[in-house]
Amino acid sequence: MPIVTLKDIHVSFGPEVIFDKAGASLYRGEKVGLVGPNGCGKTTLLNVILGTVEPDIGEIKKSKALKVGYLAQEPNFRDDRTVLEELHAGAEAILALQRKLEAAAGNISQSGAGESKAAMRQYERLSAEFELAGGYRYETRIKEITAGLGLDEKYYQMKSSQLSGGELSRLGLAKVLLSDANLLLLDEPTNHLDWEATVWLERFLKNYKGTAVIVSHDRFLLDRLVCKIIEISDKKATVFSGNYSTYKCEKEKQNLELQRRYEERVEFIEKTRDFIARNKDQEGMRKVARGRKNRLNRTLHQDADFLKKPGQEKELSFKFAEVENKAKRIDMILGCEKLTKRFDSVGLFEDLSFELYRGERLGIIGPNGVGKTTLLKLALGQIEPSSGKIEFKKNLSTGYLDQVGTELNPDNSVLEEASLAAGGDLSNENLRSRLGAFLFSGDDVFKESGDLSGGEKSRLALCKLVLSEPEVLVLDEPTNHLDIPSTEALENALQNYTGTIITVSHDRFFLDKVVNKLLVLGADEFGKKAVGRFELIEGPFSRYTELLEERIGGRNEKEKGSKAAKPKRPKRQKQKKTTPPELRQFNGWSIEKIEDAILKTEGQLESLHERFGNEDIYKTPRLFTELQKEFEEKQQYLDLLYQAYERWAN
Repeated sequence: MPIVTLKDIHVSFGPEVIFDKAGASLYRGEKVGLVGPNGCGKTTLLNVILGTVEPDIGEIKKSKALKVGYLAQEPNFRDDRTVLEELHAGAEAILALQRKLEAAAGNISQSGAGESKAAMRQYERLSAEFELAGGYRYETRIKEITAGLGLDEKYYQMKSSQLSGGELSRLGLAKVLLSDANLLLLDEPTNHLDWEATVWLERFLKNYKGTAVIVSHDRFLLDRLVCKIIEISDKKATVFSGNYSTYKCEKEKQNLELQRRYEERVEFIEKTRDFIARNKDQEGMRKVARGRKNRLNRTLHQDADFLKKPGQEKELSFKFAEVENKAKRIDMILGCEKLTKRFDSVGLFEDLSFELYRGERLGIIGPNGVGKTTLLKLALGQIEPSSGKIEFKKNLSTGYLDQVGTELNPDNSVLEEASLAAGGDLSNENLRSRLGAFLFSGDDVFKESGDLSGGEKSRLALCKLVLSEPEVLVLDEPTNHLDIPSTEALENALQNYTGTIITVSHDRFFLDKVVNKLLVLGADEFGKKAVGRFELIEGPFSRYTELLEERIGGRNEKEKGSKAAKPKRPKRQKQKKTTPPELRQFNGWSIEKIEDAILKTEGQLESLHERFGNEDIYKTPRLFTELQKEFEEKQQYLDLLYQAYERWAN
């Protein structure tokens, strides 16, 4: 049974129609990806589910037990609250219970002999409620979630007004994940997350037992996490089973089928009209021709979309100019020698040395706050190093894409910005044609840059970059604010670019397609944050993930071997008496047997989790109940195995 059903939803803002007879259903435990081009209505759909946007027409059904947690792209907080106060503000019910529990404890100590039993019963009742609400684990969960998202305890006493935009986004995400919600609506949750935090969020959502609807441009996350894709297109919501890659394949098949049907209908009408024209005046065929004409007119009248051509969303389509021969004659493009950068007492990197040669594509990755953007600014000469040197070879034109859009003059129109990038060499007609490839058409070219949305600013910045015809590209988070089709268009253009690329990015798919060399800043050999560390990797991003897996696997084997080398402890004579009843089934098990059981049970849980992606499960309550019961039993057994492992290890 669905927890949310949308049927024939119509939403409009003034004359602009966002949804027309749109519908979809959400089931318990599903992880759903919500995709579509920027401006198609993804955020509006989340707000319809949330109830903050009322549809003009249509029906919305929600489960009575539904509790919704919503992450907006730009969450708002009270300036006078600290981070910890904001996190506590999302748990008023738990804090109220805690105050009642503390008062009940005081009543016990102050009550007389005749009142103590009643006071104790009240305390036990409140304690049970507090435990059921997760009160005893709430502070621990705060620490786990904030640490996973890169907001450790040093932020707790900071006012929200002191946080950066990225830190505010992570605070909003932490607050939503801490809520007692069984439906999460997450609008771009991986924005402002570094790689480590994104992996943590992916793991958290995979283990989350409720339903989650995720708007995200992270194709890697959508591939690994979701069991269903809802595509918003042409004012409709279309449901595809499976992950993002499956959706892409099915969408391509669907488009081919729609095109085939359209061509068949065009052919049918042409043949029918030809038959009518040839036979309308022929003796003995006039009646047949008239009948064909009436049927054709009736068909076209009853189905207004009979001859409608399958529409495709406008997408970016562009390429970079060929880099001239003068760049090809230069061997080394960028030299970095013993580079050190400090801000007061904070050292971002020290004695950093590397060289970048023509045609190479360097990706710079690492946790937030370790100096990735700073390194780009040092290379461009915008700031000075503390010591050492970094510089481009002279006489090379460099194109810079700034993630915060400072390269755009907010008072200039789109057309004026494009003209400046082209050096005034192109006519307005030619410029408008070039802007059209970046989805600026009609009066859009007269908009002021300061009035553009985040996605429009990114597209204009890309257009300027292409018009400037650079020999070296320096890109700082180039996929920010771009939808997936636009990101894929950028990837294609960069793959065919013949110059040199330096890019900072958190997009794992993008990095794997575009770069052939990685500079890892501020992370140790296992990928954990370690400011000041750096490592140069030859190969694409997937090579780095392979190295991490090898290192982590080697570390685990080393730890396992170290434990095996230790002398066996003498058996405890009173083991059976001291072992908790629920763990006695593991008495006599070796740690290797427990480890094997943990791996086997985790694999079984993974298989059960995948079965939740089958929509038929949710349509048959009995099957869902059985699957849920089996999943919970396996989860409880895994918890016992971990407890047994810890007892054995200790």
